[in-house]
Amino acid sequence: MPNAAEPRFPTHVAIIVDGNRRWAKQRLMPVSMGHKAGFDRLREITRYAVGDRGVYVLSLYVFSTENFSRDAKEVGYLMDLFANNFRTIADEMNERGCKVLFSGRREGLQQRVLDAMDYMMNLTKDNKTGIVNFCLNYGSHAELTDAMRAIAGEVQNGTLAPADINEQTIESHLYRQLPPVDFMIRTSGEERISNFLLWQCAYAEFYFTPVLFPDFTKQCFDEALAEYAHRDRRMGGNTKKK
Repeated sequence: MPNAAEPRFPTHVAIIVDGNRRWAKQRLMPVSMGHKAGFDRLREITRYAVGDRGVYVLSLYVFSTENFSRDAKEVGYLMDLFANNFRTIADEMNERGCKVLFSGRREGLQQRVLDAMDYMMNLTKDNKTGIVNFCLNYGSHAELTDAMRAIAGEVQNGTLAPADINEQTIESHLYRQLPPVDFMIRTSGEERISNFLLWQCAYAEFYFTPVLFPDFTKQCFDEALAEYAHRDRRMGGNTKKK
């Protein structure tokens, strides 16, 4: 739930994790070192956002469907990083009473990554304090395509009438049924959303920072939340912030 002490506080924050490779190149380091630094920061921000600041849902764009087009060695390192660290994150989130979910296609992921994902979800499935949603092998076009296929199948087998399809039907067929995104953060200076949670971000506020993700500290996160607190969210209407 929103932090009651802050009247304009987001329920669902989404972060596009970006800038790991540039961070490494600026320091003349291998790209793998940038991903390692980014993952360490990811753990810190996850603990802080959900565990300390009280964000109820935190969605993290950690690997897109398009990222498989990168160098095979880099992709392999990222899969190692996920498989070797997800269990530790699961234990940390479980201690804080937070549930861990995954959004994305399981097809194409290595079995050891799937096993680590399943461990996280099973360990934390009954937790209620908050939700961390890892978006892995995720793309919004893929999510909506998969939803349309499922709906078309129900129409074809006669369990759903076309006239009964509405927004709630589509939302119920997305990978996860979570509150809409209130606040989208992207690090690294890029100002686009790169096929991330397109349906869920219909009325989200956006925050773009030049900070590369390995340098995105707790203070940076607090600065982003402070910016959100001053936004005038009209949600398509005319009501101005008081």
